[in-house]
Amino acid sequence: MHDDIDVKLLKLLARNSRASLRELAKSLGVAVSTVHARLQKLLRDGLIKRFTIVPDYERLGYPITAVILVSVEGGAIEEVASRLAEEPNLIAVYDVTGDYDLILVGKFRSMSELNLFLKRLNKMYSIKRTVTSVVLKVFKEDLVSPLENHPSL
Repeated sequence: MHDDIDVKLLKLLARNSRASLRELAKSLGVAVSTVHARLQKLLRDGLIKRFTIVPDYERLGYPITAVILVSVEGGAIEEVASRLAEEPNLIAVYDVTGDYDLILVGKFRSMSELNLFLKRLNKMYSIKRTVTSVVLKVFKEDLVSPLENHPSL
């Protein structure tokens, strides 16, 4: 079972995964040993998958974000999604409901790189159709937001 301290710890780590145990303990008003134990439990229970960073893709030379809708033949969705999950330019591969089977989100260095990816994608076995949108402006891209209003887990 997870309580308010666990939720607050998750929120703090989502904002800054580099925070020290001491900083986290101070923010939570608990002992460092409590934070350590809670953190280990959250990792063990799979509520924290990994510690990572949020790169600035544009400054790293990937100014193009593309959202790609993919229609896949019948029983091949899992296979296609697994293959696409290995693509280095894709940061998300979602199995979805609706008119399309998969949604891909990718970061690309140039329109040429995106074009080559799309040509390769459309030649893949079982891909019936794709629709691509290029992101013009990001208004929100935040993995922390759902946790902000989460009362408990």
